[in-house]
Amino acid sequence: MISRFCKTLLLLLCCWLLTGPQLLLQLGAWTWMVASYSQESTIEQAFKDTFGGERPCDLCEIITAVDRSDRDSTHTTGESTKLTLMLEMAQPIIIGMPSTELSMSSTRRRTPESALPTVPTPPPRLV
Repeated sequence: MISRFCKTLLLLLCCWLLTGPQLLLQLGAWTWMVASYSQESTIEQAFKDTFGGERPCDLCEIITAVDRSDRDSTHTTGESTKLTLMLEMAQPIIIGMPSTELSMSSTRRRTPESALPTVPTPPPRLV
């Protein structure tokens, strides 16, 4: 049950990454169209009218217009969408040298008394 839910959620998130909020608008428009067309006729005819393209709703026409304008803007500005490296405008990276003075809190003094009395042996291996 949880695995099926996670897979469905993953599929929906992948669709969201591909199309963004227009997918949700389109799903809402299709749901509204099927619901309204099924009141006029059978559910089969409602699905045919919804996905046939002959009776688009106002929201579908808006989504189609936005898609066309996005496609037209990418075709006209194709030159500006290319990736260019602007090395002259990049800020130089400055790496400072560490200071030679160490603070007393970062150093530890070891004495023979604080050392381990024997070398720890590793646990036996399971063969």
